[in-house]
Amino acid sequence: MNMTGRILAAFAALALGAALTVGPEQALAYKRQSTVTGAHGKQATTNVEANRTATGYQRSSTTTGPNNKSVSSQSSGSWDSSTKTWTKDKSVTGPNGQTKSWDKQTTVTK
Repeated sequence: MNMTGRILAAFAALALGAALTVGPEQALAYKRQSTVTGAHGKQATTNVEANRTATGYQRSSTTTGPNNKSVSSQSSGSWDSSTKTWTKDKSVTGPNGQTKSWDKQTTVTK
C-alpha cells in the first residue's frame, strides 16, 4: 500500500471510531467524501458511509483513483453479549472485479 493509501486508511479508521462512539441520542450515521491530490495532479477520491446498528456497525467505502479504477469494501461487526463474542465480516473488491472476503470472531474470556 502506498503512502496515500495508508493515509486514507488511517483517516477512515479514525473517522469510523468517532462515528461509533456517539451516544444513542446522537446521530447514528456517518458519511464522508475526501479527495487527495498526489504527484503530477493525480487524484484519489474516497466515499465512506457507516451506520451503527443495535449490536455493532455496517460500513462501506469506495476509493476511485486515476483512470476511474476503484476499490470497494463492505464490512460489518456485531457484539453478542450472551457469548461475549465480537464478529466482523469484510469483503473487498478490487479494480479488476476480484473479491476477497473473510470473517473474524473474537471471544472475550476472563
